[in-house]
Amino acid sequence: MTSERRRWRVRLRDHRGRILGAGTMLDGEHLLTCAHVIEGHDVVTVDFVALPGVEPGIATIVAQAAPIGDDGGDVALLRLSHPEEQISGAPLHRTALEDGQNVRAYGFPCGSDGMWSLATVVGDGGHGLERVQLHRAPDAEPITHGFSGSAVIADRTGHVVGMVATRYATEAARVSWMIPVETMLGYLPELRRWAEGSPAIDPSFVHRPEPPAIDVLFAREFARWLGGHGRSDVWVIIMGADDSAVAGSLRRAVVLADREHGAGRSASGPTVPPVGSVVLAVDAVGKTADEVRRRISERLDVAADSPAGRHGAGRTVVVYGIDESAEPGKLVGDVLVPLAQRAHELGLRLALAFREESSPGVSVVRSSTDVLPADEDDVEGRLALLETRLAELARLEKDNLSDAPRFADTPEAQARARRLKGALTQLRSAEQDGEPEWVKRHLPACERTVARDAERARDLRRLLDENLARRAELRARLDAYGEMARNSGLVEDVELDAAYAPAWRMLFEGPCDLGAAAAAVEHYADTVRKRIDG
Repeated sequence: MTSERRRWRVRLRDHRGRILGAGTMLDGEHLLTCAHVIEGHDVVTVDFVALPGVEPGIATIVAQAAPIGDDGGDVALLRLSHPEEQISGAPLHRTALEDGQNVRAYGFPCGSDGMWSLATVVGDGGHGLERVQLHRAPDAEPITHGFSGSAVIADRTGHVVGMVATRYATEAARVSWMIPVETMLGYLPELRRWAEGSPAIDPSFVHRPEPPAIDVLFAREFARWLGGHGRSDVWVIIMGADDSAVAGSLRRAVVLADREHGAGRSASGPTVPPVGSVVLAVDAVGKTADEVRRRISERLDVAADSPAGRHGAGRTVVVYGIDESAEPGKLVGDVLVPLAQRAHELGLRLALAFREESSPGVSVVRSSTDVLPADEDDVEGRLALLETRLAELARLEKDNLSDAPRFADTPEAQARARRLKGALTQLRSAEQDGEPEWVKRHLPACERTVARDAERARDLRRLLDENLARRAELRARLDAYGEMARNSGLVEDVELDAAYAPAWRMLFEGPCDLGAAAAAVEHYADTVRKRIDG
């Protein structure tokens, strides 16, 4: 970003001159920050740190979404009493966030006039999974409370993709949190006038009337799939007419999974998907193949010929009403099938919804994304694919066997790849000995077994990754409240020590019961808050 565009950086202070946090100018008059930064202050002083010599401004609250616990809501829009003409505001950019994405933020840690810190996006968390966890780079400045309210900038594009919300971060913590732009827009629709970028879901998903009832079994299975569990990376859905229970359940899940429409939601239960689990939902009814292709490209910056390895994992795309598009054959053949065939390497999961089972595109998608290659007579190709999938299974099993013992009540990790490699060796030997018919008879069973075991290993890997992220979140929260207690002079306190010790043991010693650990951390946090508040 150029220095001209960085003029949006501001520092917020109270009437005594104490630093409250950071803010982002949206234009010459309005600014964005966290609600907790200005909590208890009707008026704040705004320092234009990127405009030397410019007098500070005074700002008041226009609208806010109060914090929900420690990790929900927390968005505020302020207005200057006198606009600053030299300011170039920072547009807020809707985007599909990717795990491993490099970002940066400019904040005001204690004793600093402002500095950048670097981090990577590592996953969702917080209230309803609304927030996104950031892991700061090893040598980067800790993202402490002095960064709260600062814009999070994507390194690759320079776009503002979120806002830091680190109410209780410590100097030692490597974990911090950001509120994605789309979540902020959901809490404060007033911010949409400064928003850019393609929305995650087409308006028709919201505007269509809901059916009288949902298909509970489908809704539960689809919510689980959106959460990263079960089935393959491509799911063909036969939904029927718009007023069918399956179609209504699909649209409901899409809206609930969208960050912008799901912010602060009260719905919960097994039919409710995680917030942010759908990064794009396209209503293909009446659209041309090129229109759908452009929609996918604009939102995800991905196409069928994109190189592998640059994209995040598990980004879910829903395409609705494929057989009622303007060009169903071209849409399936030229756009969806090429993406489906490379879904795993592009980090995509595709939910492809058709009206009818008899639609020609259904069989085309299924045949092109089946476990078997399109040419069943290509024995060498099938053996090579089997070898690749076995290598993936071996890697998954190695990681799962390492991480599964870290958590209580986790399914046992299996080690089946070595035995299956023996079966592959037997198949290759038979091929080399000139027994192709024997290979063709026994190869399908081996392919199915590898596919089944790989799917189970992926499910366990997703669960373990979620557990590791949740444990890191709980450790950071325990550390943050410990720092709060020490900063308040509560050292060698018998009551606090008694609450802290079991939480620490659960998180750092032996298999971790995440439910019990979360309750122990919350008990400690509640004890600290009560002691500080008197």
